[in-house]
Amino acid sequence: MGRRIQFRRGTEADRKQTVLANGEPGFSPEEKQFFIGDGVSRGGIPTMMAHFKIINTPSTAVLGGRHLFTTITTLQLEDNQPEGASLTVLLDESAGATKESPAKVLAPQGKTIAKGSSAGTEYQMSKSGIERTLIFRNGGWAL
Repeated sequence: MGRRIQFRRGTEADRKQTVLANGEPGFSPEEKQFFIGDGVSRGGIPTMMAHFKIINTPSTAVLGGRHLFTTITTLQLEDNQPEGASLTVLLDESAGATKESPAKVLAPQGKTIAKGSSAGTEYQMSKSGIERTLIFRNGGWAL
């Protein structure tokens, strides 16, 4: 029988305050998300999730996460993330979103989400089936 390998794990709040050693694996059981330490960043660097996190109530985004809106609701982005961190969003056709009533990705307090040459405090989603990637760069979020 093989050896057991255990990853550092704990609450999401604890993970966000912990600096994982360079190459140290960490796991968030709450978010079902895997992180790798770089010896500097609190919480580690997220790996891309293999599954979608269902968003059917107002939620906070998970770095490296794939977020599927199944209802018209909001997803809050967090500030001060590792440079290059990303997450994806997708609107399910059953969500019922329209241009008049979209699902929304919200920028951190006092920040914007850049899209091309424009920026706003929220990204509205009304077209289903289009997966969008948001990247944290230069201290802010961009599509």
